[in-house]
Order: sequence, then C-alpha cells, then structure tokens
Amino acid sequence: MESYSIGEVCRLLNVKPHVLRYWEQEFSLLSPRKDFNGQRKYTSNDLNTLYRIRHLLYEEKYTIEGARNRIWKDVSSGNADLRAAINSMRQSLVSLSLKVEKSSES
Repeated sequence: MESYSIGEVCRLLNVKPHVLRYWEQEFSLLSPRKDFNGQRKYTSNDLNTLYRIRHLLYEEKYTIEGARNRIWKDVSSGNADLRAAINSMRQSLVSLSLKVEKSSES
C-alpha cells in the first residue's frame, strides 16, 4: 500500500502542514498512521478525503461543520461505485504527479 508523507500531501493540496493537522482534529475520518519515527503517513483513502475536504472548504466555501456534515452524508449515500471509480482515477493521477515531481528533481 502506497503512503504519502505530510510534505507530499501538502504539495499536492497546496496547504500548510498545520492545516492538515487541524483537519485531522476536525474530521474523524482522517487518521493517518504514524511510522516508527512518529511521522504521519497518509493512505490513498486519506488523500481522497483530504481532496474532498479541500474542495468543500476552499471552492464550495463550506464551514468546517458544514463540510463535516456533507462528507458524512456522501459516505452514507448509495453512490459507492461511482465514488470508488472517481477515487481510483484520482489515485492514479496523484501517483503520476508524484512520479513527475520526483523525476524533475533528479
């Protein structure tokens, strides 16, 4: 299973690390594991949730509470197959973006 560091996630979402840590406190769906050094490691599911949170807060202009309610509503809706397909495509794009970023650093 691929995991992402907080720095990688911050670059992908264009947010600061303290924003991610705040969102972890506010959204119970987010629970990145920590490695043996105590560094956060985000899964693709975490990343999908973070993209959704960012979209709701920054583009749709939801409040934290409104975004939290909307995410819970989305999770409990019946469109699981469509969400899974979208998340799979997003994951592929994220992986490709990270590969391009790493190759341009070399």
